[in-house]
Amino acid sequence: MKGLLLTCIYLVQGVLNLVFYGIPSIMFSVLLPQRVFREVAWLLPFLVLLYFALGAFSLYFLGFTPRPGRGRVLGVVYFSLGLVGSTAVSREPFGETPLLRVLFVAWALLSLLGLFLLLRTENLEDVSPLLIVSALLILLFSGAVSFLTAQWIVEDYYAHIHMNESVPENATVIVAHLENVSPPNGTG
Repeated sequence: MKGLLLTCIYLVQGVLNLVFYGIPSIMFSVLLPQRVFREVAWLLPFLVLLYFALGAFSLYFLGFTPRPGRGRVLGVVYFSLGLVGSTAVSREPFGETPLLRVLFVAWALLSLLGLFLLLRTENLEDVSPLLIVSALLILLFSGAVSFLTAQWIVEDYYAHIHMNESVPENATVIVAHLENVSPPNGTG
């Protein structure tokens, strides 16, 4: 039963990210230190891809290999990043879109539950291989979609910098673009 719930958490996070495809982009924009964000913003799409690869490899090792310990370690990293990132983002001001705060709180709770179940689950032997493969494919597809959208966000961010506009910091940039709101300095 714990293995089934754990697999479903991976699946739900993959589906949530397909519906709201900017979740990891916003998380990593908050987690990257503000003083270096301008220089390393180009890493954002690769961090997003790596994040979902951690989840997919965790599922693979837990479900299809005789070494579930590797899957557990990768899963702990995946869910820990999700928990820390979504908690940090949920503390940011969202203005007129409280749905984003609810989304990140839900992501944090799913990550916390995933960590809890991961530490109490030996492997996914009792879970249908079809469900594990479905969760794997959804996570990988979700990561690809997020990689492409994160690339667009980074290009837009650098375009604003190139035009010498005053750009809001980290997640504020991305949330402003997701909300289609003008930047806080009044230009837009």
